[in-house]
Amino acid sequence: MMTIALAGFFVAVMVLCVSAAGAAGGELYVSPAGDDAGPGTKERPLRSLAGARDAVRAMKAKTPGPVRVWFAGGTYPISQTVVFGLADSAAAGSTITYSAIPGERPVFSGGVKIGGWHKCTEDLPGLPIVAQGHVWAAPLPAGVRRFNSLFQGLGRLPRAEAPGFTPPPRPDAAADPDRDYYEIAFPPTAMGHYRNLADVEVSVIPWAPWSMNVLPLESVDEARRVARVAVRASYPLTRPMFGKFFFGSVFVENVFEGLTGPGRWVLDSRAGRIYLWPALAAAPTDEVIAPQLTELIRIEGRIDADGPADVPVKGLVFRGLTFAHADRYVWSKDHQGLGLQHDWEMYDAPTAMVRLRGAEDCRIEGCRFTASAASAVRMDLHCRRNAVRSSLIEHVGGVGVLLAGYGPGAKDVNGFNEVVGNHIHHVGESLWHSAAVFAWQSGDNRIAGNLIHNTPYTAIVVSGRIGYDRPGKGECSRTVRWKDLDAAYGKDADVAALPWDRREPLLHARRNIVEDNEIRDVMEVIEDGDGIYVSGAGRGNVIRRNYIHHCTSIHMAEGIRCDDDQHDTVVDSNILFRIGGLATCIAIKGVTQVTNNIMACPTATPYCGLLSLEHVPIDGSVIQRNIFLTTRKDCRAVRQGKTIYNTLAWLKDTRADSNLYFNTADPEWGPAHLTAERAHGIEGASLAADPEFLDVEQGDFRLKPTSPALKLGFVPIDMSRIGLKNKVGPPAIEP
Repeated sequence: MMTIALAGFFVAVMVLCVSAAGAAGGELYVSPAGDDAGPGTKERPLRSLAGARDAVRAMKAKTPGPVRVWFAGGTYPISQTVVFGLADSAAAGSTITYSAIPGERPVFSGGVKIGGWHKCTEDLPGLPIVAQGHVWAAPLPAGVRRFNSLFQGLGRLPRAEAPGFTPPPRPDAAADPDRDYYEIAFPPTAMGHYRNLADVEVSVIPWAPWSMNVLPLESVDEARRVARVAVRASYPLTRPMFGKFFFGSVFVENVFEGLTGPGRWVLDSRAGRIYLWPALAAAPTDEVIAPQLTELIRIEGRIDADGPADVPVKGLVFRGLTFAHADRYVWSKDHQGLGLQHDWEMYDAPTAMVRLRGAEDCRIEGCRFTASAASAVRMDLHCRRNAVRSSLIEHVGGVGVLLAGYGPGAKDVNGFNEVVGNHIHHVGESLWHSAAVFAWQSGDNRIAGNLIHNTPYTAIVVSGRIGYDRPGKGECSRTVRWKDLDAAYGKDADVAALPWDRREPLLHARRNIVEDNEIRDVMEVIEDGDGIYVSGAGRGNVIRRNYIHHCTSIHMAEGIRCDDDQHDTVVDSNILFRIGGLATCIAIKGVTQVTNNIMACPTATPYCGLLSLEHVPIDGSVIQRNIFLTTRKDCRAVRQGKTIYNTLAWLKDTRADSNLYFNTADPEWGPAHLTAERAHGIEGASLAADPEFLDVEQGDFRLKPTSPALKLGFVPIDMSRIGLKNKVGPPAIEP
């Protein structure tokens, strides 16, 4: 018994010692002046992120427990994507943290500096007179052949761009409609011969003005005035079907004709040279940087794309780091059917500076993403319980944060992630249709407390839109897991024709919570987008306590839109103030709960109404305890009866009641609405009265104690928790 007791005692002591070592963990230090052959101490730091990753692997074998890697300030060039695999996971219940030393700013750069500048004396065909004498040239650095973006320090340099134009009709278009996806008609002198044709791209707002493509130019037929691109466009390359694009919808980029001002540049890869009109000085500085990567970091587990189970990397944390100088992802000729809704992003593609692809319990905290033509962060396929928190995402070319799971099917492993407390602005600078936050086929996520502004398109997207096309030509169709759908519905089933509730169990963008976000100045460039957009997703999505305001662009569509193929969404306690464009505050196309919202003071003629019910039966929707406030006589309270698909949506088909209506310019506006709707048996308890806000013009939506809205059961909205004031909340809990 004594021997057994002593053996137990020593085992306990050993466990305590191991636990103590694990608690202590280890530390490593990294500096741009370090050496990856060194020990990684303060006195002899490592030099690179890849070197630190490798040193952590060795440390883990000797010292279990948490590890922290400290990065000194300075620039860390990344010439090859740094991949963190299963060998780089933290121990169970622990973390490995790659962090800035407090007060210092380490910058991970995917670019290379360009030197050897000299004043250009050669004859450059097409060079504008205004540029002559201002252009400098430099040879491309060794190993660099082509890039689509250029930076000076942490600022973007605009690529030379010819004046925009809108395609005229092409008489022979009907003979082969598919040509419209490859050919662009152009007016006289708009396009011509380019000596650097292999480097020329065309940025296009196509027929569908909610999309934007950047396509490589293949040829120009000056006699027919038709140009051809090398990669198929998302939609026909014709005049946009609607929209006010006064600046044109087609832009030819990287041509000498576009060198019209300081900062602009042209690449001629065949000649191995770059040409630049310097932006800030008489001569280019040594901080002109060409990006060589799109992905700087990839966290990648074992992905079993066709099987039931993946093995994720776990427990990595990146804190206080800056990521910059990434290039835009270029579509392949095989991209059709792999685009996420409307090709706003690509499925399982290396489009972001930091990419998680098979990861759990990883965090990005207090980081900065800037000076990039790529997206900032994406979480692909199997990604659960990860977070992007308290970070700054600014001046990036694509999406701010993308959550993109598997396509429709039984495998649902992208969810319970957080995008919380981030400041996201000036995204989509390369691809204008990019959202600040985009959740596609991803559920149970929390998108909360973010400040989002100055975006060319929609701020937040939650989507599961799919084209159920077996040949793989339709939108997102190659993401569909047909084996699962065949098992659920039968091989001969017309899946697209099935009711939404039959398809919903195999959709994954459900039960997302979008709350406490402040959104302003969005939809600045292209058409038919919103502050918050939900479409083709699963059930149980909740949009609550968001403040969407001062979105005055002519391109603005709605503050919040539940679009096609969308049901069972809750839109509650949001404030929509000074919405421009079509001036619709909330639009729904399915069974939706719209409760306790403030829809106030549009800035344009709101022919779509403060609330728009759009051409899909909405029977059973709840429209209650909302405040409708306008200062314009020509404003509709509710737009209804609109038809596109031979179906109609009417307020009388909803449970509409206990709403408050007030028009400061027309005292009969509210009573007239109530009289009309009460004839249909709804709005019986609703009122036409001043809601008595404290100061609506200054955005103070607190209600006076005498407000009639309170008598209707309206619950005051606490604005103090909205936006960056609501920092990091509790983590999403997976059942």
